[in-house]
Amino acid sequence: MSTSIKQIYVALELCENDLKILVAEYFNTRFNVLKVERKQTKAISDFKIVDKESLISDIKSLVNSCSEKLGAKIEQVILVLPAYNFKRFPLRSKVVPDNGVISKKDIARAITNSLKAKVDFDVMVINPMILKYTINGISTRRMPERELCNEVDVDIDLLCADKDMAYDYVSVVEESGIKVLDICMNEYAIGKESSLFEESLKQNIICLDINRSCTYLSLFSKGKLISSEVVFDGLNTIISDVKLKYDIPENDIAKLIKFDVDYDNNYLDDIVYAYNLNGETKTISKKEINEVSLRAINNLVEKLVTMCKPIIEQGASLFVTGEGQQMKALINKIKQESNCEMKSYYPDTIGVRDPSLTSLFGCLYAYKDKVSLNDINVTCIDLLEYDSHVEQKEIDTEGETITTKIKNLFKQYVEREEE
Repeated sequence: MSTSIKQIYVALELCENDLKILVAEYFNTRFNVLKVERKQTKAISDFKIVDKESLISDIKSLVNSCSEKLGAKIEQVILVLPAYNFKRFPLRSKVVPDNGVISKKDIARAITNSLKAKVDFDVMVINPMILKYTINGISTRRMPERELCNEVDVDIDLLCADKDMAYDYVSVVEESGIKVLDICMNEYAIGKESSLFEESLKQNIICLDINRSCTYLSLFSKGKLISSEVVFDGLNTIISDVKLKYDIPENDIAKLIKFDVDYDNNYLDDIVYAYNLNGETKTISKKEINEVSLRAINNLVEKLVTMCKPIIEQGASLFVTGEGQQMKALINKIKQESNCEMKSYYPDTIGVRDPSLTSLFGCLYAYKDKVSLNDINVTCIDLLEYDSHVEQKEIDTEGETITTKIKNLFKQYVEREEE
């Protein structure tokens, strides 16, 4: 593949409480994060767009803000879609290699042929996933490029999500003036980023992707994403209980329950939040925020563990990510009640060390696989603008020592005073 242009990709995710965008450059076998932005929105509810004009405005605002800070216009994005109404359709695609030698083109042709298969009327294919290749009677998960054979069987899972939801999400992004380069399912992206597909070859894994308005329960087994269910319950149930007692902003409540609710008997009387109510200063102690959160936490954990228990009893482990991973009390309670092996996860790459960004970052790895297979050379931003911006910054800072910078700052200060 030609490497004449920078490989800079932009991922966008539309969630019920916020919109997230991530810009990263692929260089030297890894992604370097350039920018991450968020913007609150109330235009989506239960995977339905309830205020289209408001959502278009929010997307434009987010993309424009990110473009301005990046120094280049964002032209297209990889859109992360929720695994809502998830369905999996396994099939086998048979191809005959040209000249009896397997190439990437043959594998790409197998995927293209698989997309012609019929799926249920209410869903559409989001990600075709290759499971294994069979050549000369031998199966392998590794791409058998340059192998000699008369034909190759490619086992593929068509991972599907709700068709109406997918069309609505893609349409609203396109109407915002942003081209959708590709789409990727959030739970598939999590599996790619955290190597769940590889780990599930040894043991079944239940991924709990805990978010504000919902939780995804996804089963990974034998290198496959077997199922994904949406539970319309998440951190918002805990936030709502706190909101009923304390009239403070929801985002502040989210921070309190994530970082101050831990049922630690030490420092319970410490003040963790202060606010003004009708001219009077009010405070919330660690003990008070713990007590008001207890019921909702117990109810959420009971619901999730009850749903997972039958699979856990067969030897599965738990994998927790999403915004809920940051809540120490919730994680500890899940581990206690499930009584099984559990891993709490967030990406370890600088710039995205936040569990709520796992799927957003993971979709870049999913798309990179497609780039490698199809020899695509594409970028998501205006490279002329970006290169010009970077070169200008290099010129501005070239040769400046700390002493020079201090002198320049002092000179600017004196000039302002003289004015």
